[in-house]
Amino acid sequence: MIWFTADWHLAHENIIEYCDRPFKNTGEMEQTILGRYKSRVKPRDLVYFLGDLSLRSADSLVWYTKLLHGLPGRKIMIMGNHDKMTPFQYVDAGFLSVHTTLTVYTSRTRRVQLVHDPMFLHFDRFADACCGHVHNTLPKVIGPKNNIINVGVDVWDFFPVSEDEVEEIFGARYEESEAQTEFD
Repeated sequence: MIWFTADWHLAHENIIEYCDRPFKNTGEMEQTILGRYKSRVKPRDLVYFLGDLSLRSADSLVWYTKLLHGLPGRKIMIMGNHDKMTPFQYVDAGFLSVHTTLTVYTSRTRRVQLVHDPMFLHFDRFADACCGHVHNTLPKVIGPKNNIINVGVDVWDFFPVSEDEVEEIFGARYEESEAQTEFD
């Protein structure tokens, strides 16, 4: 299974107020996010983190290593604006690879661009995308053609998003688009 997630903001006290997260403190927030992640992701799964994992500083390699080794799944990072370590440090901590943007294919061969900030997407006529960065300021599905899924935890009840959920959203959009074309 493939999973997508973004905007955990671990160790960021102010994110609770900024995004109206339902937690008393970062400890409760982190326990919920990590617990919900672990309830879904299995060791052989692939997880794309679309940025802003934590606000910890670049000297927190030991903390990141412990965190990542405690999380099931094979992990790939798309850098966010709050990710402070170098890509090499994130790889040393446990990510398989680190990118600024990445195009992937789901198991149903849907081509999906991954990026933290949707302002940096590069579309062509076949492109769908997943992003983070916008938290709960925008809904789960955004974009001029409803072709961007916000996989940030703030709009997914703090759970990662499965490739099946992504396929369902994009599939429904294409079915709707085809139906409109038939009758236009």
